[in-house]
Amino acid sequence: MEDQRHGRFFAQELSLDRGANRREQIQDALDVAEGHEWELLAVSDVPAGEGVILFWDTSRPGFGKTSR
Repeated sequence: MEDQRHGRFFAQELSLDRGANRREQIQDALDVAEGHEWELLAVSDVPAGEGVILFWDTSRPGFGKTSR
């Protein structure tokens, strides 16, 4: 996952190689984001089936903590 400037939310366009296993390519992107502790919010397909867009919340997880 290349470093890009973004705010809290990040839209990652994932171009898929038609010659490779699509599920594995998506799983690899999910595994990288797990290392950043990002939360996947949504997935959208790209026209013509060339890939997907993964929408991430890049804020540090609060694990149930509130700001009281």
